[in-house]
Amino acid sequence: MIVDVAVTGLGVVSALASGVAPFAEALRAGRSACGPPRRIEVPAGAHVAEVVALEARSVVRSAVGRRIDRTSLLALAAACLALDDAGLPHDAAGGPRGGLALSSAFGNLSETETFVERLLARGTGNPLVFPNLVLNAPLGYVSIELGVTGPSAMLNEQEASGEAAIQWGAQLVADGVVDVCLAGGADEVTAMLWRIHQETRTLAAGPPRPLDAAARGACPGEGAAVLVLEPLARARARGARVYARLVPDPGFAVAAPVHGWPRDAERIAAGLRARLAGVDAVVASASGAPALDALEAEALAYAAPGVPVTAPRGAIGDFGTAGALAVVVAALAVAGGFVPPTPGCRTPRHPGLDVVRSTARERPVRAALVTGLARGGIVRPVRLEEA
Repeated sequence: MIVDVAVTGLGVVSALASGVAPFAEALRAGRSACGPPRRIEVPAGAHVAEVVALEARSVVRSAVGRRIDRTSLLALAAACLALDDAGLPHDAAGGPRGGLALSSAFGNLSETETFVERLLARGTGNPLVFPNLVLNAPLGYVSIELGVTGPSAMLNEQEASGEAAIQWGAQLVADGVVDVCLAGGADEVTAMLWRIHQETRTLAAGPPRPLDAAARGACPGEGAAVLVLEPLARARARGARVYARLVPDPGFAVAAPVHGWPRDAERIAAGLRARLAGVDAVVASASGAPALDALEAEALAYAAPGVPVTAPRGAIGDFGTAGALAVVVAALAVAGGFVPPTPGCRTPRHPGLDVVRSTARERPVRAALVTGLARGGIVRPVRLEEA
């Protein structure tokens, strides 16, 4: 029997704000975290979205804190915040009836850079650091710290990595495999990643302007988001606050270059149309990158004319698991009855697109859809509905 999946906890560690209430307040106000760098060394005038204050000792209780890398720490901090928000102890996902689904597009970049530089210079790297360099290091650290021994997976689906992990976790709950699942993702920004954006000419010259007709690039960012997912009946039985009901969805794919964006907006619109039925808000994947924004604007204009659209990457920056934070935005929209504005968008890229600008729209949101677009033609939509 398929069971309803409830979102009962939200864990947010972002450049915009950490914690559910501060994050929701900043979204509602239309603030953006994209600005001058404070942690990484990049040229003056650059814009990034950095998580500045994050210390292992504020999150980690076990000995793993001596070795944990930054990306894993982001994920672990978000997981702990999610459990706190759900009113559950930190061992609630432990044991065989707990699950864990995490994601990362790039993993531990900062230590990987240092390891490779030393390897090239000296012919050997630090073996104590090497375990942190594998992509599933966050999964290992979170499992160890929280005692997760049930089903677990580390996913990577480019820009849709966060959505993919959340859907994988939701399916575990829906199938009755686990009672509690932590699902989300984390990524960090480094100087090397910024330079890659620069060399591929995907950087915004200033603050990003998602879905704006004049958008010319994205703002690299970092952060983490983890959701607590559990059966709706179980959540109600324990008196939990339920943000929304999550509809498990395997997603779909359209033809595209392996490392490029699809060109057929109508095919994406056709895949999204049924999923958009009854939706009161769309949380877009748009980052300010022209190819993505043009594709998504056209697809949504076909599939969801008149539905309010918001693009949170203008506030939190663009990174592989930003989609996990987009799901948080959708959950807050359903639970809080508002659609946040898209920072930087002045003139929508498509005339048929209703982009929320300047101020939040306070209105009931019975259902919200995260589009979940990624290179290679991957589409991982996540639909959240009133419980």
